[in-house]
Amino acid sequence: MPENVTSPFGDFDKLSGEMYRHWEKAMTDWWDQILDDPNFLGAVGKNLEVGVRARGSYQKSVDETLERMHLPTRSDLTRLAKIASLLEDRLLSMEDTLLEMNDKLESVERESIKARIESTETRLELRERLASLEARLEALESKPAAPRRARRKTPAKKDSA
Repeated sequence: MPENVTSPFGDFDKLSGEMYRHWEKAMTDWWDQILDDPNFLGAVGKNLEVGVRARGSYQKSVDETLERMHLPTRSDLTRLAKIASLLEDRLLSMEDTLLEMNDKLESVERESIKARIESTETRLELRERLASLEARLEALESKPAAPRRARRKTPAKKDSA
């Protein structure tokens, strides 16, 4: 509403706001008294204790009934969940180990293949060299033999000892 226009319920608005504030203060004071009262706190504590006991006895009777029916109890399922979790952890660990071993095996295979290739290349080079030497030998053998010069015999030197 514009500021210069007054509400026909102006006094009523003030009254309802004031009533709300009084109600809120009264409720706050009342709850403060209740929550500070040792009798109330004791009763709430006893109520919680009874609820916990009731839940415990209910759970115990449910477990006994399930055991009589040969069905798993909550503790059985909890134990199974822990075992499954441990098995999952072991399985993940084994998978990690297996992946690492696979990587190492691939590395060894690569190195082995490289070594085999190098060995094969070396053998091929040696075969080519051998073939070249055999060809040169055959060429030398097929040439007519040139007369050999006789070597001069030199007198043996005497030891001057």
